[in-house]
Amino acid sequence: AHLQRSRCFDAGSGFRHVSGGSSSGSGLVSAALAAGLLLGAQQTASPVRCDEPDKRKVRGLFDKLDVNKDGMITREEWDAGMLNAPKSNEDLIMSADCGGTTTRLMIFAVDPTEQFQSKSLAPGRLLFERKYPNILFKGFNTIVSTFLEDASEAIGQEKPNIKIGVFAVAGVVTKNQCRYTNLDWFVDGEELCGIVGAERIEIINDFVAQGYGVLTLNDGEVDRLNSVEPQEGAPMAVVGAGTGLGSCFLFQGRTGEYKAYPSEGGHVEFAPRGHGSDDVQTSLLKHLKIKLSGWNRVSIERVVSGRGICNVYDFLAYQYPHRVDKLTHEKFMKSPHDASIVSTNAWPGSLCEEALQIFAACYGGYCGNTAITLMPFGGLYLSGGVTNKLKEWMMRDGSFMEAYQDKGRVSPILGNVPLFIVKGEDMGQRGAHLRAVMLLHQIRAGIQAYHLPSGPAELVAPRSLDSDVLSQEIAKTINEYQSGNLRFSKAKNQPPQH
Repeated sequence: AHLQRSRCFDAGSGFRHVSGGSSSGSGLVSAALAAGLLLGAQQTASPVRCDEPDKRKVRGLFDKLDVNKDGMITREEWDAGMLNAPKSNEDLIMSADCGGTTTRLMIFAVDPTEQFQSKSLAPGRLLFERKYPNILFKGFNTIVSTFLEDASEAIGQEKPNIKIGVFAVAGVVTKNQCRYTNLDWFVDGEELCGIVGAERIEIINDFVAQGYGVLTLNDGEVDRLNSVEPQEGAPMAVVGAGTGLGSCFLFQGRTGEYKAYPSEGGHVEFAPRGHGSDDVQTSLLKHLKIKLSGWNRVSIERVVSGRGICNVYDFLAYQYPHRVDKLTHEKFMKSPHDASIVSTNAWPGSLCEEALQIFAACYGGYCGNTAITLMPFGGLYLSGGVTNKLKEWMMRDGSFMEAYQDKGRVSPILGNVPLFIVKGEDMGQRGAHLRAVMLLHQIRAGIQAYHLPSGPAELVAPRSLDSDVLSQEIAKTINEYQSGNLRFSKAKNQPPQH
């Protein structure tokens, strides 16, 4: 009504600035924009009475919608701009994938009556998304506050009215709190509720988010490693080699809805394998015990991960110095945690190829152990950055599948476990979104699935993976064979945890 009386709106054209020929954004058009934009209206509605709006904010919103910068908002520009405004029947949810390097946050508008369909993305319209480098912020709460400020203008609300939030964090979650594994940041769900203004904020492990993420995968988003079909309603599991080795498992509840559970399976003991008298992996275990000061044990993550590949190559270079390629090794010593140096130089017969074969065999053995432990007849999914980058090599080489299937008397069980490699690397984002939708449905239905306890939680401090007490011995051995042409890096003197 304001728009029509001010003669600044035409159904065939749109908004234009009017105020004595100027485009200051004051007067009736300001009131109209304030009512329409700041209140999130999507259509011209009944007359709205409002106070004089914030001219600076209205001007900013006008400029945002005026894509063509011609002083007029056309119907097309209005419709496109208002896609970011939530409808009256939608709730806002917030999800986040919080890694050690970057944090990606998203706001979705969700119709709570829309149900999730398996093998498809969770319901909701993405209203706003932003990715922040952690190094620019003092803590996680600062990132969240910055995101809310950035989102307010895009969504057209002074503060987004978030109902539910789910944050997937790379660390162990206890009592809805989490300390980052490799970053000295602390995340508290209850504290975030106050910052966001949400009814509930749930903190989940990043790999639990991947577990929920696999529920959204369609057949074209995975590569099959066998021809077994998933059993409906059966348990599922996710294992992923990346910077570390993550895992989680999923079980179906009484309502038919899957729930993902965390696991620290990547920290079980590394168990060497080998045909007959082949003791290479046994020697690798002894090497890693000394290198990592692990007198009693070494985690499988020390072998099956990006850094694990580097550990394996480092061992082989020490064990077989006469087989070391000088140029490759010099590159490795400049970046001793860069697994891509090993993978890109894995030509036939090289130490790099043998390092990948040992990695793949240990990975396959671990996945086989997961399969016979959980019997995930709904599917065992392999994810993670390292898995994705090496999937073609793993599918071609055979080391992975040979070790995976070699489980003695219980090997036939593996013939009933569907095995997949996930193609994409956005499972954390998709899973956090889906979990937020699940919580929204529970709240709407009045269901309290479980109480999220709060209070002090005993969480471990970030751990180091960089200790190497073999530096001098390795350098000495190489010198004996190649007259000091190769050098091994000095290690940081930090006590590791396993």
